[in-house]
Amino acid sequence: MIISLFGDSFIYGTCAQHHEDGRRMDIDYWLTKKGWSVSNYGQNGANNTEVLSSIKENPFIEECFCVVGVTSFLRENLPWLGFASSWGRNILKEDRFDHPNLENPQTNELWEDYLIYCYDDEYFNTIYKIWLLKVKHLLDNTPNVKGYLFVNTVEKYKKPMFVEKENYLYTDSSITDMLVDKEDEKLFEGGLTEETFLEGRAHPSTLGYKLVAEDIHDIFHNT
Repeated sequence: MIISLFGDSFIYGTCAQHHEDGRRMDIDYWLTKKGWSVSNYGQNGANNTEVLSSIKENPFIEECFCVVGVTSFLRENLPWLGFASSWGRNILKEDRFDHPNLENPQTNELWEDYLIYCYDDEYFNTIYKIWLLKVKHLLDNTPNVKGYLFVNTVEKYKKPMFVEKENYLYTDSSITDMLVDKEDEKLFEGGLTEETFLEGRAHPSTLGYKLVAEDIHDIFHNT
C-alpha cells in the first residue's frame, strides 16, 4: 500500500540529515524502512491553499493512505498587504516587526497594524474548519483513498467534531509541540532555542522525523 504525504516543509523533510545513499532521512525515508511505498508531495513554505491544490491535482491512480499536514493559517496569501514570505506573519505575531523577510519598513508597519487591529484567532479557526471540511469531503469521495490522517505541523489547531479521532494524529497538538514535550534537543535540527523558533528554522531532526513516521506507521498498520 502507498502512503501519500501532503503538506509543508515538515512533510517535505526540511533539515533532515542525508543518508550515505543521498536520501533525506525524513518521514518518507523512515516509512519506507517500515516497508511502505511512499509518495511525498510536501512543499517547502506551502500554505494550506497550496496543500489543498496538490491534493485536488493528484490523480490517485493507485490505492493509498494519505497524510495531510495542516500548516499555520497565518501563511495564507494576502498579496495586497505586500506580503513577502509565507512564514513572515508567524514572526510578526511574536512582535518581531523588523524581520528581513518583509519587503520594506512600510510593510512592517502595515503588518503591525494588521495584527493589532485586524488579527482574529476566531476568524482563522473558522477558516481552518472550512478548509478541513473541504479536504475531508475530497478524500472521503476519492475511491482509491483507503484512509487518511490529518496532522498539525506547527500550530495546535483543535480537532473539530466532524473529524474522527482516529483520523487526526496528535489531536489538539502538533508535530512541533509533540517533539518539544519530549524535552530532547536532538529531536530538532538547530536545537530548542527561542531564536530558532521565532525565525522559522525549527524543523525536526532526522530523529524527530523518525518518531513522527513511527506514529503514522502504527496507525495505518492497524487499519
